[in-house]
Amino acid sequence: MMECTRNIELFYLLGKLTPDFRTIADFTKVNAKALKKVFNAFVKLCVELGLYQRELLPIDGSKFRAVNSKDNTYNAQILEKKLKRIDEKSN
Repeated sequence: MMECTRNIELFYLLGKLTPDFRTIADFTKVNAKALKKVFNAFVKLCVELGLYQRELLPIDGSKFRAVNSKDNTYNAQILEKKLKRIDEKSN
């Protein structure tokens, strides 16, 4: 939401509109299936490009509680299995 007021290109493209949290929440609710397909395609692209096992990691300042163990660590094979399971559930 804040990006709508800081990013000049986005400010122009949105015609000076600044959506609030409700607008974004409604958009994600209405377009859940399409967003799921976009995220799925993005993960597949990242796997194809080999981005999941590289040392370069983007950092955006988000804070997450560290609850990961070796059993919960994802690699390309695990991601492929999970994507297949998601595809099967979607169909």
